[in-house]
Amino acid sequence: MYLYLYDAGTKQRQYDRVISNLETSLTDMGIIGKIVRMSSLLSPKQVIMEEIRRSKEMKTVVIVGDDAAFTKMIQQVADQPITFGWVPVGQKTELAERFGLPYGAACASILSRRRVLSVDIGKLNQYFFLDYCHVPLSTITMSLDGAVSISAMQQRMECHVWNVPPQDKSVMPHGYSPSPFDRQLEIVLQPVAKRGLFGSTMATPSIFPFREARLKLDKAVTVEVDGHTYKESHITISLCPQQFKLIVGRVADTKKT
Repeated sequence: MYLYLYDAGTKQRQYDRVISNLETSLTDMGIIGKIVRMSSLLSPKQVIMEEIRRSKEMKTVVIVGDDAAFTKMIQQVADQPITFGWVPVGQKTELAERFGLPYGAACASILSRRRVLSVDIGKLNQYFFLDYCHVPLSTITMSLDGAVSISAMQQRMECHVWNVPPQDKSVMPHGYSPSPFDRQLEIVLQPVAKRGLFGSTMATPSIFPFREARLKLDKAVTVEVDGHTYKESHITISLCPQQFKLIVGRVADTKKT
């Protein structure tokens, strides 16, 4: 059984035809299911858990929405023992493209073929992330996997963790390519080399593989998790290897180590 969670943004009139065509395609392929139209009053986790309680046949949840809608929902539910599908509908669907998922009704055939991959997923405090997280310039004390300690009390630095390679490779260190299939995360640390009147010059970044990183900041900052922002001062970033099951299209990088 399929459960379809429609993001609230898909209610806009500009998406009426897209949704109508999608539902026709799903019906033709025999994979229509229960539809729940989400709102700010509904919790994705509560909806999914209630449907699992009601029916043991409910094993697939398909999120219909753009990148922001999909990543926001999975921040709460990525640890549920089900398979996720995604039909990209909305303004920005660039992350969906990286998993080979075409827009709207064209994605129905992907759901029907049901090619499922087990994908690494990260977690920053209580928020799961599929794509990336970012900690802005801060004074940071850090430990990696309980062994390696990094402290730069006199030098501010920023931290990036990418799980999926971004479309714009120039934002990453040269030659570095993360993979959501390699059972590890890497933290990219970039300290400030020099401060000036017109901003800071950043030093060469360092890359450290890890499964759990603990960061203590001198003050709370706004961190970015798959494009969503939260205020944090103590941060734990951890890897959930191969935990997230996702129906995908053509994906270039499926290497495993």
